[in-house]
Amino acid sequence: MATLRFFSKMEVQQRKIKICVIGAGAAGLCAVRHLATNLIFEVTAYEQTNDVGGTWVYKEQVGLDENDLPIHSSMYQNLRTNLPAKIMNFSDYIVMEGREPSCVSHQEVLKYLKDYAQHFDVHRHIHFNTKVEHVQFISSDSYDRDKWSVQVRKLKTNEIELCYFDAIMVCNGHYFEPYMPTITGIESFPGLILHSHAYRKPDQFSGKTVLILGAASSGIDIGIDLSDQAVRVYLSHNHDRLTSSLPSNMIQVAGVESIHETRFYLKDGTTIDAIDVFLFCTGYKYSFPFLDKNCGIQVDSNYVTPLYKHFINIEHPSMCIVGIPTAVVPFPMFHMQVQFFLALLQNRITLPTKSVMIEDSTLKTPKKRHAHKLMDQQWDYNDSLAIAGGFNRLPLFYKLGYKAWSIQRSMNLLHYKDSKFIISEDGQNVELVIPK
Repeated sequence: MATLRFFSKMEVQQRKIKICVIGAGAAGLCAVRHLATNLIFEVTAYEQTNDVGGTWVYKEQVGLDENDLPIHSSMYQNLRTNLPAKIMNFSDYIVMEGREPSCVSHQEVLKYLKDYAQHFDVHRHIHFNTKVEHVQFISSDSYDRDKWSVQVRKLKTNEIELCYFDAIMVCNGHYFEPYMPTITGIESFPGLILHSHAYRKPDQFSGKTVLILGAASSGIDIGIDLSDQAVRVYLSHNHDRLTSSLPSNMIQVAGVESIHETRFYLKDGTTIDAIDVFLFCTGYKYSFPFLDKNCGIQVDSNYVTPLYKHFINIEHPSMCIVGIPTAVVPFPMFHMQVQFFLALLQNRITLPTKSVMIEDSTLKTPKKRHAHKLMDQQWDYNDSLAIAGGFNRLPLFYKLGYKAWSIQRSMNLLHYKDSKFIISEDGQNVELVIPK
């Protein structure tokens, strides 16, 4: 078993465990909600904006916010969830219905998060307009036990504070630093180049020919969103062709090989001319600029190491990073990860040996950027956290709803969000009824 030691029963009785939560988006709110209800924890959360909600806070402007920091949110005006709202709920606060249509607006999700924060009285623990600038591990050679120093800057006064904590929960989100692959000749393109992070409204694409690179959720959704305004939308990707119906002016093509002015050379040898807008829907980079090197966290092509169960810092297990796994139902997973980490801090869980944890963290996919992609594995993952931590598993309808959604989405990309989401009274069956 690991020699790493957390807090004994006597220590827990004698002193509060000071926890720092970085970020007040969905993951940060979930962390504070669980910490605040346990009297052994003293929780302090830092949020660099002036509100809760993280990426769900829609801001029409792009570039810099009121604090001269890069806009965090990637919301666009017409965005609706690409998951049924019912399975997006935290399992201890199921109030977002989304029965018909099953997928709701970003405004409804933000309202849900604000209601969640109010319901569990988390605001009193959050310091707004406060940016975490540096987190450093301090070994027990200097103190009675391992600690973390956290330097923050109050954005309204520019005042710097240095605080010390027993544990760190990194909840800074992962949809704010765009990933844009290098493409030969892009500097010769005279048109508009942007990433989905800066997409807001379809109006600005009126009369334009748009090439979208990437056909994951954002590429498909944004392509459909702007197809009413654009003359033509090319959906460029290297995956199997989508079989669902698409707007009549939305055409699937191969990935982009190179560019010469307004001519795009594709990977299947074909070319496309007269492109006005090149829109990257190529995802985001995991970014933790505030973590000192001695925290031990490294990111290589979005493969974050060394993490046990995709979120516990193996080098210093009193730090976790919530929300790393992709292709998951996020809020319920946050709920499970947070409870596991709290059980760990309370010594209700004993970690395996470091070698076992390192093996758990090794790359198990052909590409590093897919290292944390769980998809159907997410349910076993969530269950493993619940079993080890001694808390409730997620209700079955989450898994059933996700499975039904996955099938229906691929069949009807234009209308699946308007489906009716039906859960049987016993919670053992779920049905999505999609309008014709």
